[in-house]
Amino acid sequence: MAISPDEVVQLLESDLCGQGLEKFNSFLPDMTIQQAAAVSIRASIVSKWHYENSDQADDAAKLKFLAQNMKCKEWSLPGQYDTRTEMLLNGFKSAVHSFWSRRQKDIPYPVPLFDNPLDLLAKAKIGPGANIEARGGDFYTKFFASPLTCTSESLYNWYKRFIGQFPSWLDAEEKRIESFGGPRKVSGSRLSFVPKNDKISRCICTEPTLNTYFQLGLAAHLESRLNERYGISLSSQQFKNRDLARLGSITDNLITLDLSGASDSISLSMLRLFFPSDFVRWLEMFRCTETQIPGLGTQELFMVSSMGNGYTFPLQTMIFSCVVASAASFRGIPLGPSRSSNSWGVFGDDIICPRELTRDVIDLLTLLGFTINSDKSFVEGPFRESCGADFYLGTNIRGIYLKSLLTPSSRYVAINQLLRFETQTGIALKRLVGRLIGSLKGPYLSLRCPPWESRDAGIHAPLRFSILRKDRDTQSQIYFCLVPHLPKIYIREEDIVVPRSQKRRLYNPNGLYISFLQRSVNSSTIGVRTNIIKWKRKRRIAPYWVPSVIPDRDHDDYGMDWGRWDSVVESYSKELGFDP
Repeated sequence: MAISPDEVVQLLESDLCGQGLEKFNSFLPDMTIQQAAAVSIRASIVSKWHYENSDQADDAAKLKFLAQNMKCKEWSLPGQYDTRTEMLLNGFKSAVHSFWSRRQKDIPYPVPLFDNPLDLLAKAKIGPGANIEARGGDFYTKFFASPLTCTSESLYNWYKRFIGQFPSWLDAEEKRIESFGGPRKVSGSRLSFVPKNDKISRCICTEPTLNTYFQLGLAAHLESRLNERYGISLSSQQFKNRDLARLGSITDNLITLDLSGASDSISLSMLRLFFPSDFVRWLEMFRCTETQIPGLGTQELFMVSSMGNGYTFPLQTMIFSCVVASAASFRGIPLGPSRSSNSWGVFGDDIICPRELTRDVIDLLTLLGFTINSDKSFVEGPFRESCGADFYLGTNIRGIYLKSLLTPSSRYVAINQLLRFETQTGIALKRLVGRLIGSLKGPYLSLRCPPWESRDAGIHAPLRFSILRKDRDTQSQIYFCLVPHLPKIYIREEDIVVPRSQKRRLYNPNGLYISFLQRSVNSSTIGVRTNIIKWKRKRRIAPYWVPSVIPDRDHDDYGMDWGRWDSVVESYSKELGFDP
């Protein structure tokens, strides 16, 4: 029998009230850690549930996107402002210019971050997301077996110059042209929606293929400069932010800020006013000037980019880093590189900085056209939130976000997360966890995995509750779990075999060779993204069971008390059918 979100909420409420954890709508300064954790899980448990009918959520997202675009169109600085505001704005402009122009050895004057499109293509890549008219999401299909789209033929001309350095790539492009013709010029991007929460969807703009390629090349340069200038590495900064959020929840000396619709709030007018003209020219060259909105047709874009544009995230991080740098300079507070400092960090629109900068940072962000998300921003008290971690007095009380419970794998995720939540907070969820375990029938209940295994593979359990069998060759523990069986494209001699749900692919030998060098072809197969996942039972071996060392901080189980987790799981031994 299916488990509805209403039933989940009722069972959770029964568990919490049974432990005297009355309902509060927000965090209070004198709360215990358990009371704060109860607030967190009540707010999160079904807030991101994937409902079948998402029309209302999509409409809400569309209206918000249009409002943000209009806000970008109408952005301007106030006619008059005081000396403090002027110094903050000038500090921001100076920080942006210093980011773009840098000193290099043996050159007596600052040089821009890049000055040639070929510099971008040298670092360019393509992601697995959708692109306009691309017949698939992988590198080979987009560049060698699909129409190649762009908003300007100049982008294709630069691309053709770049691949001219590689004869095999150039031959592959000629083969592609035989089937799909030259570049296809499109007017802009296409707006679509993906689930976010129960009230509003998330807007994504699907970009032309070549625009994305250049955008991601530009993004690579921004990321490199972020690390060089501010010590921010986008591959690890989110974990640094989590550490800072934890510290802030203990000391109350750091604030965490989150912005509402930040990616859609970067006004082109604002950039033209504060950014170097050559920097703006590059950003404009690769952006889409308009997008097709379902039910409304083509709309002009006044935001410089949106979610879906390849350089949006590093551009956000750079802008907000410059905001913090300006505020710190105004107050005379030395920050130091983010990687070595315990005072600040920026990752996208997740901002952490010293409490002394609160007013300056918020005022400057507002002037630049951004909106503080008051529900997710914390400037005082024992709670801080950043990059998917919620800390109350140093304890991670992050709630659980259930999206669906239709499949055994989704119920494994829920059970494993809830048992970890109980381990970290001490809040027992007997009724809810028991109901989820009871919904697993037959062989699905017997799949018990080590706790480092994927959370959708089976129920994580201590070794003594597993089926004790060892591999003859390695003497490692044998266990069984569910693994996703994902469709693949198979490369045969002079042919490409695709799954039934996929469009046919052109056989382009030189394109396959380039894709192999690019590592998107693996063992004569190409992976395919799909929303419909089939699962199969698989035998695996475990060289160890419970982690013998504390995982790195970038691990979801960082700081987990495995002895306590062992006891929590054992308390459900009857429901799980463990032997006494």
